[in-house]
Amino acid sequence: MTAPAWGARGWGWLVVNGTRYDHDLVVTVAGEIVPRPKHLSRQYGGWHTALGPAEVAVALAGDPEILIVGRGYFGVLPIRAETRALLAQRAIALEATTLPRALARYDHLARTGICVAAILHLTC
Repeated sequence: MTAPAWGARGWGWLVVNGTRYDHDLVVTVAGEIVPRPKHLSRQYGGWHTALGPAEVAVALAGDPEILIVGRGYFGVLPIRAETRALLAQRAIALEATTLPRALARYDHLARTGICVAAILHLTC
């Protein structure tokens, strides 16, 4: 797996491998960058689209040992209890933190050869 190269970032955007993204992202075990399918979690309502279990399917393809969730710059992206239960059932460790810390943690884990995936919320 080739780890993504993080570039410049700001509120709501992130440069990865030289391409600017203006939406939340999923990084697969293979290092592929895809849009976060948050429409799958809108059914739960609320002011913020919480990370639901249907959303994590693309991140879990390839059976990561760890799922890193960048919960935004201030770490406020909610993670549904059902999502946490799904990860626990599959014995996938969840590490949820602010976006900047998530990027650094992803880099560290990828460099050490751990099978890791990520979901990155780019705003709050």
